[in-house]
Amino acid sequence: MLFFFLRQNGTDTVIVRKDINPREKMISLWEEQQYTDLIKFSSELLEKNPMDPYALVFCGFANFYEGVGKYSLEDKIQYIDRAVICLRKADILENKPFAGGIKYVLGKSYYHKGRFYVDTSISYLEQSLALGYSGEDTYEYLGLAYSELERYEKSIDYFNKAVEIHPSDLLFLTLAQTYFETGQIDLAEEYLIRTVNRTKDNNLEEKSRFLLGKIYLERNEFLKAEDQYRKILENNDNSADAHYYLGVIYDTMGDRVKARAEWRLSLRIDPSHYGARLKLYN
Repeated sequence: MLFFFLRQNGTDTVIVRKDINPREKMISLWEEQQYTDLIKFSSELLEKNPMDPYALVFCGFANFYEGVGKYSLEDKIQYIDRAVICLRKADILENKPFAGGIKYVLGKSYYHKGRFYVDTSISYLEQSLALGYSGEDTYEYLGLAYSELERYEKSIDYFNKAVEIHPSDLLFLTLAQTYFETGQIDLAEEYLIRTVNRTKDNNLEEKSRFLLGKIYLERNEFLKAEDQYRKILENNDNSADAHYYLGVIYDTMGDRVKARAEWRLSLRIDPSHYGARLKLYN
């Protein structure tokens, strides 16, 4: 039965007949990712039977996935809250369907409700694992949640499990940042290099190179740091921060003229850049 829960990207066309029973109709709408229609249909069923287990589950699932696709927090949170209400009701039933899936979506829902719900998010996600259910992103969510609590050892454990299942440039960067926070600089450097070598996302590459530049600056490896900031400027010549840090490198190396030139470029791009203003006018 978990097949229906996991299958979100199927390409088969499902035709819902008028004589199809409500449970089959909800499954069909779920498979087709028709979340708006599924919310409407399951809500109608819940008006007749507020504790219908399948209607509660599918209403909760649909509200969550409809909600996470919303741009604004105001739009998102009303769907997330509705998902939590439905799934909490379903979770108390003895003969509930998709027991592990309910815990999984509840865990993700609470994570999206914000940092004050991180403990609850972790509890539900770990309960889903205990029930034998693991979503593609379970370990990633657990890594993020433990990171919010600054429990970095647990965070790293879960991020490494996530990388084993679904390696991605974003996960590599996240793992690198977590290693950096815990002072494991060599491992941070390793995963940052992996990120820049595989990513096609300019934003991820820029973040990785800034952190690499910071690592090399702190090691006094100035040529390596300079190379990172120059590569940032190759993709984004309007990076005031890259010019600022180049100025820091040249100033540390004793070339005040080049340093001031970089800081002026930084201010030309961003006249309010605090670091560059401080360097030039104090």
